[in-house]
Amino acid sequence: MGLYANSAFAADAPAEGGLLALLGIDPKTIIIQVIGFLVVLAVLWKFVFGKVGGLLEERREGIATQLEQLRTDREELDRLTVETRQRLADIETEAQTKIQAAIEQGNTERQQILAQARQEADDEVARARAEIQREKDEAISELRGVVAELAIDAASKIISEELNAERHQQIIDASISRLPSDPR
Repeated sequence: MGLYANSAFAADAPAEGGLLALLGIDPKTIIIQVIGFLVVLAVLWKFVFGKVGGLLEERREGIATQLEQLRTDREELDRLTVETRQRLADIETEAQTKIQAAIEQGNTERQQILAQARQEADDEVARARAEIQREKDEAISELRGVVAELAIDAASKIISEELNAERHQQIIDASISRLPSDPR
């Protein structure tokens, strides 16, 4: 049966074209379709793929440019960050220096004020001592005057009266009682 089937099938097939004709494929149609496909491919390549490729290339270059700009911006940002940190450190150091200078100036002024206050206190004590000494000298001088006056008064009374021990003691007591109780 296999042999007859092949021959029957072969009998139905046209004599031209062989296997392609047997499959129902026309070689002229295939060649025309391949040429049409190549023409469409060339047109697409020239007008569509070229433009799409150009757009893709532009986009790739744009992305590369943006990435380069981002890298440059990041480097600039890093540089500015370092500069800012350095400036902040400098400002802090400067502030500490100024604070220390102000503290030292305050201590110096405090020492000067204390020295001036001590000097003024010493001067006031010296004035007070001088005043006390002057008043003491005046009181002693006044007391000497009073004692001298009493002595003279007592002597004049003793001379004018008769002297006995009792009368003598009375005159002295009377003279002493007339002395002021506070020499100031």
